[in-house]
Amino acid sequence: MNIAEWTPILATIVCVPSSLAVAAGVARDTVSVVPQPMSIERREGSFVITPSTQVIAEGQAAGGAPKLIDALRPAMGYRLSRVESPTSATSTIRMKIDPSLRDRIGDEGYELDVGPQSINILACEPAGLFYAVQTLRQLLPPEIFSRQEVKGIEWSLPCVHVTDRPRLRWRGLLIDPARHFIPVADIERFIDTMALHKFNRLQIHLTDDQGWRIEIKRYPQLTETGAWMDFTALSRGGQSADGPRPGGFYTQDDIRRLARYAADRHVTIVPEIEMPAHTGAAIVSYPHLGLHPENLNKLPIGERWTANERVLAPRPQTVTFMQNVLAEVIGLFPSRHIHIGGDEANIAHWKQSDEMQAMMHELHLKDETELHSWFIKQMDTFLTSQGRQLVGWDEILQGGLASGAVVMSWRGQEGGIKTAQAGHDVVMAPTSHTYFDYYQGPAQTEPKAIGGFIPLEKVYGFEPVPEVLDAEQAKHVLGGQGQLWGEYIADQKHREYMAYPRAAALAEVLWSPQESRGYEQFRLRLTNHLKRLAVLGTNYRPLDR
Repeated sequence: MNIAEWTPILATIVCVPSSLAVAAGVARDTVSVVPQPMSIERREGSFVITPSTQVIAEGQAAGGAPKLIDALRPAMGYRLSRVESPTSATSTIRMKIDPSLRDRIGDEGYELDVGPQSINILACEPAGLFYAVQTLRQLLPPEIFSRQEVKGIEWSLPCVHVTDRPRLRWRGLLIDPARHFIPVADIERFIDTMALHKFNRLQIHLTDDQGWRIEIKRYPQLTETGAWMDFTALSRGGQSADGPRPGGFYTQDDIRRLARYAADRHVTIVPEIEMPAHTGAAIVSYPHLGLHPENLNKLPIGERWTANERVLAPRPQTVTFMQNVLAEVIGLFPSRHIHIGGDEANIAHWKQSDEMQAMMHELHLKDETELHSWFIKQMDTFLTSQGRQLVGWDEILQGGLASGAVVMSWRGQEGGIKTAQAGHDVVMAPTSHTYFDYYQGPAQTEPKAIGGFIPLEKVYGFEPVPEVLDAEQAKHVLGGQGQLWGEYIADQKHREYMAYPRAAALAEVLWSPQESRGYEQFRLRLTNHLKRLAVLGTNYRPLDR
């Protein structure tokens, strides 16, 4: 955090000071919050939480109190008492919802005032209270993040006044259980660490060529057959006759549990059901979805994985099938946004199909890109009719963008710029800065990655709102997202290593004011922040590696 030289006078620390001042401030271990708040005013003194400290919350704020109490309890070894109105307690934490602050701090912002005898937290919505709690936790000693009692610690935090709100609305990460299945408990742990960094979107890549991971009641073969493969097994030629089958899937009860768990931490899960390409697992399960079902039906299931062309045949029956899948998906996820992929469609297979060519002629489509667009528009129309909004990778621009679609721009920012200029919403997720499955250092010293090179400093240098956009166009940039594609990420330790601290850098890019950021002072704050991740047990990449 930017901390000017301490004086008894109130100091506002939103500007970037000299390196000497930053180093002095961080060395004193005073205020070090990630992502950096909009403003922090450092004051003289400190507040100490003790067993007699009371949490005061009433009305809409009452739901935020248990989250604060539960967050502090494991390390402190005791639960703070919650009351609805002031008592004679001399040490209090007061939480309040105040809609009159909306113009100043928005729906996700908050004010946090720490004095010697009391802490006051104000927000317009419960999300703001939650984010204030994340900041409060970071003001305490790093040991507060322990999952078991820590004795001999004074739970002291500096007196400060924080006014904070996020810069951008979509602050996301993506995980990929389609390539390597991720157990529910691991996703919950990942969500916990996301929430600490004030991320609010988790895109889960539920289906791909290597696996179908979500139960669909209407089509049971999607999981009975399509769930039992993963990237490692398929890249080695298929299932082995020995040992357990690789893969797994989430039951609909699992999905409901995850959606509730995330929502309780103000994270929205955005499900991704890939189409029309990256659909190999679906075609293995139901060959009639593919271009040549008569060929696949002759093969044993184990041989279908490498024999299918991994792109849907967009027949009317296929459209109905995928819309039925989406109907169950939207019944499980409260997210307004539903991601349908749309990327890397190997539409050359359609060019070689007499059936697809006849279909294009019947629909008066001039080429395969228009057939791709036609298919995406069927999904857009369906999702819109259900009160949801389609999201797709930037290939959905080809052949004409569906009217209600949000574009996720991954092949650079050009597609996102074009989208925003056309008046559509966009999430920036370019390979250049946000692909966390890329290497962080020399390949010979790092865990296996898919390729590329994105070090921490490059992530921090990401600017999700391109300068070429004018003020109105810039409003269409919802935010940004970091991607943890799972081809080479097979377990939680590897996933955490690839995510952090790069995800901490992205969190600050998406949350903090652009003008107050600086890599040097971020890295100094990060040194202290990594102590918190260490206590949490997060397998982050060391800064000095």
